[in-house]
Amino acid sequence: MLRSGGPATTAAAGTGDVRSGVAERDVLSFCRICSATCGIVVTVDDERVLRVRGDVDHPVSRGYVCAKGRALPQWHHGPERLDHPRVRGHRRPWNEALDDVAARISALTSAHGSDAVGLYTATGMAYDSLGSRVAARWFAALGSRQLYTALTIDNAPAVAAAELIAGSGGLSMVWDHESAEVLVLVGTNPVVSHGYGTAFADPIARLREFRGRGGRVWVLDPRRTETAAHADEHLALRPGTDHLLMAYLLRGLLDDGADDEELACHCDPAELVTLRAAVEGYDAASVARAADVDVDSIERLLAELRRARGRVAVLCGTGATMSRHGLLTCWLRWALVALSGSLDRVDGLGGMRVNPGVLAPVRRTGLGGAPERANSERPQRGINGPKSRPELRHWQGQHPCAAMVDEIEAGHLRGLVVAGGNPLTAFPEASRVRKAMQRLEFLVVLDVVETDLTGLASHVLSVAGQLERADVLVQEAIRLIPGTQRTEAVVAPAGDRRPSWWVFAQLARRMGHDVLAGRDPCAVTDDLLIDDLATSRGIDPVELRATGSRGRARLPTPGWFHDQVLPGGRWRLGDRVILERLAAAVASPAAVPAPIGAGIVIASDGVVEPGRSEAIPGLVLVPRREMQAMNSALYVRDDRPTVVLHPSAAAARRIADGDDVVVSSAHGSLTGVVRIETTLRHDVVSIVHGRRGANVGELTGSRSVDMVTGMPQTSGITIEVERIDPLP
Repeated sequence: MLRSGGPATTAAAGTGDVRSGVAERDVLSFCRICSATCGIVVTVDDERVLRVRGDVDHPVSRGYVCAKGRALPQWHHGPERLDHPRVRGHRRPWNEALDDVAARISALTSAHGSDAVGLYTATGMAYDSLGSRVAARWFAALGSRQLYTALTIDNAPAVAAAELIAGSGGLSMVWDHESAEVLVLVGTNPVVSHGYGTAFADPIARLREFRGRGGRVWVLDPRRTETAAHADEHLALRPGTDHLLMAYLLRGLLDDGADDEELACHCDPAELVTLRAAVEGYDAASVARAADVDVDSIERLLAELRRARGRVAVLCGTGATMSRHGLLTCWLRWALVALSGSLDRVDGLGGMRVNPGVLAPVRRTGLGGAPERANSERPQRGINGPKSRPELRHWQGQHPCAAMVDEIEAGHLRGLVVAGGNPLTAFPEASRVRKAMQRLEFLVVLDVVETDLTGLASHVLSVAGQLERADVLVQEAIRLIPGTQRTEAVVAPAGDRRPSWWVFAQLARRMGHDVLAGRDPCAVTDDLLIDDLATSRGIDPVELRATGSRGRARLPTPGWFHDQVLPGGRWRLGDRVILERLAAAVASPAAVPAPIGAGIVIASDGVVEPGRSEAIPGLVLVPRREMQAMNSALYVRDDRPTVVLHPSAAAARRIADGDDVVVSSAHGSLTGVVRIETTLRHDVVSIVHGRRGANVGELTGSRSVDMVTGMPQTSGITIEVERIDPLP
């Protein structure tokens, strides 16, 4: 693998303090922990990573880097890093490990067909451009339909909504932070998560600058999040009611505030009539009552959207997508932005835009799944979908993750390769997932650190971390400033670590497949593969290399999206699934959650006794992110995850700060430590998703699944919390 030192990556090679006879040097790169891809300066001493700080000259992150990025040196050299491949718990040379994996896959597919082997990829591969590209080629050559990704764990509603209204699931609307006048954040906390749909590098500064220019920020979230602290308005909606408020806002804009040209030129008149009728029943009083907010606040929000006509931005996060009505909320977000005339304005001064892409260009065709199949709640049984769950559909080229355990238990999926993810902490019914993984004939895990999943794996393949590989940004669709960026490797891979692309290419070669155009994986480098990618997109590799880690902006031509991407230049506003859900939601708005237990009541003096007063209000679960972690990957050590309760909910259950508690749902339970805060609604419990301790997967079910998106409901679940009394 090539080392750093080119003009695009080295800021001060050969300068700084001299220790052990080796000069410290600073290397420019960009962080690939999350979608923000902040520019970083990595200080190294030979192969030792000493420090990481923000690159002040990076045009997007401007010197910002979060706690996770700053902790990269400790993570890179940490005791949990994987250095060598293992087979059945024993260290083995790469050739022996790969030969064994390839032989087992070939034997299994010969005996039971290609669908006996599956692949699961998640966030760790999403920001590994070369690894994800070669893995896809290997899996395509395998011929299996058993592909699973994190899409159907956290993002499927956003993808399906784009598919239904704009014709392609590959589309994403990005906040135009320089032109928008109102920004509405629905169930997203970019100060901690760095964005969802729009990558937020330097989030606090961006919000401050936006407000300093007169922009208004509204946060819709059951918690007063870190982002809400930097907003103008915060509406603490009852969980699961985002769609009701969004439908009310859409009705209000259609009555007064929609863009006349957008309605006349880019909408079907008959579909507009149908959509108006579908949202007619969403009035301010009933929506405010269901969402448990005051009428004045939602009317004030509508008034601001009307004043900002053409410059409205709306972002949704996992707080919305993981809920029961995630698809409807995400679809209404598109409709609000589009029909207010805020997307792709011909004057270039709108609220949101779609990035055209450089290495991942947006086209009218070739993105997304099959929109026509998404138009049915009940797709044809057995058509490419999982055999064990015929009610679920195969879309975006993959099965829903909620079906994986059923496929294993039914004997359809017998061997699994996992790259960059951990189903044990991501999937519903965590205990059942663990048992299913133990039933597999083989479980191959490609990862950079030890996890509870590597402890179950038959084969552990140690892959290079982000500082050990060259890379290029392909997640351009959600970038705040359009364009791409490139980095060399900062240090050489330690131990026997290998790039994940090399691992998949070697497996393919052993199985008789060619995924590198006839080349030996050992004769190929990261740089050569990046050059191939650039050439395939009509880009000069030398020009791409010159962009370096700071990248180069490529702004879209105003109006290009309507002309070149939107099917027929018109929005799809008459989808049957969406219209049916709008009708059902207005007919039965969200109800106050009931407690799981029975017979528990609370008196006004706080003493819990049967029969004295009214029942304790039920609680619902909402997700939360923490600055030190990215899903299950923990970059900064801390105590075990906490169960956050409102003081009134804690008092009603005689729970104190720091108490051990058990959290129960209809699906299972977990234990944790309580932290009492006033930052969330009285009826809400907040627990971090994706952590080994207090695994939220124990509370969620694989049968509570949206039939269109395949997403399990992991937010808004009715739960109960009880104190664990210490033993005498």
